[in-house]
Amino acid sequence: MSDPLTRARRSGPRLLATASAAMLALTLAACGSSSTSSSSSSTTASSSAGSAAAGSATSGPSSAASGSATAVSYPVEIPNAYGTTVIPAAPENVVVLGFTDVDSVLAVGTVPVGIQQFGVGFDSGVGPWAEPLLEGATPTVFTSTTEINFEQIASLQPDLIVAVTRAITPDDYAKLTAIAPTLARPAEYPDFGVPPEVGATLIATALGKEAEMNDLLAENVALVQETAAANPQFAGTSFSAVWPRPEGAGWFAWTDIDPRVQLMTALGFTLSPQIEALGNDTFYKEISKENTPEINADVVVAIDANDQQAVVLADPLYQSLPAAQGGNVAWVVDPAVIGAFNYASVLSLPFALENLVPLLDAAVAGTGGAASSSAAPTS
Repeated sequence: MSDPLTRARRSGPRLLATASAAMLALTLAACGSSSTSSSSSSTTASSSAGSAAAGSATSGPSSAASGSATAVSYPVEIPNAYGTTVIPAAPENVVVLGFTDVDSVLAVGTVPVGIQQFGVGFDSGVGPWAEPLLEGATPTVFTSTTEINFEQIASLQPDLIVAVTRAITPDDYAKLTAIAPTLARPAEYPDFGVPPEVGATLIATALGKEAEMNDLLAENVALVQETAAANPQFAGTSFSAVWPRPEGAGWFAWTDIDPRVQLMTALGFTLSPQIEALGNDTFYKEISKENTPEINADVVVAIDANDQQAVVLADPLYQSLPAAQGGNVAWVVDPAVIGAFNYASVLSLPFALENLVPLLDAAVAGTGGAASSSAAPTS
């Protein structure tokens, strides 16, 4: 995977009321307009990336598959960047190759036979927020984040392969579709740039569970509304979301097409103009060590996935940042919280918010810095 992070690798989540109201309309429009037909993908994909974080922030595993299912007629056809996925019948053996797609599959009641590992340390192939939905099953876990083992996938005899949140080539797609119908990213979005609620709805459509996913997305909106009024201090606060490159060699900074940044903006924060100026043709940008001042903002969210925090804290350039001097850095160091933030999925968002919001509170108040989070799995 090209994400550099993976190369190494209810105390009240609160969102901005005005932003959530706007995203409420957008998300509900996306939910209401989709259908289990060839028009489903294009209609859903047209929902704005700005509503992604609101559409993603759903309730946890306990609310999956609420039972509002309606009859689905197969075959289902879903256009993608490489052609059209034609699913002849309701899938039973599902292989998940997308790095975060498993949460959408589990959320509507399907346990995959194969799962792509994303978060380091998630031996089951899923984060702690999703493990209960495995129901004791032990799917095959693909541990390589760069190579696709086509023979191993074929041995699982899938009738659907899900690869929305993965960068696959046209050749990969051809080989995968020779095994089973393969759901890939829509043509409208770049690799790793599919808004979470768009991907979730596409996956649910393929599984014949679009109504259930719509219910979950509506619950997301309810969560956004519920938490919106509680945290107005985030409104208008500029931020950068970054993680250190190995050996203190600079930074990776997420851009506004990344779901993690979209979550932050849904919380009321505004992306730093310095990061915004770097463009958004990719979901992250590299910043050299000497340009460390470019990451400064009212709040800096720093992800320590590779044990780089100590190196960074000792660096004079980092120490010179106003955000560092003012205690306005939210260091995220717990692997489970980092994973939930990275997934930005239908299942992980409540877990991420529960543990991120206190860190963001502290950073806004000027009491952040080197503190570690201590997240525990929630039910």
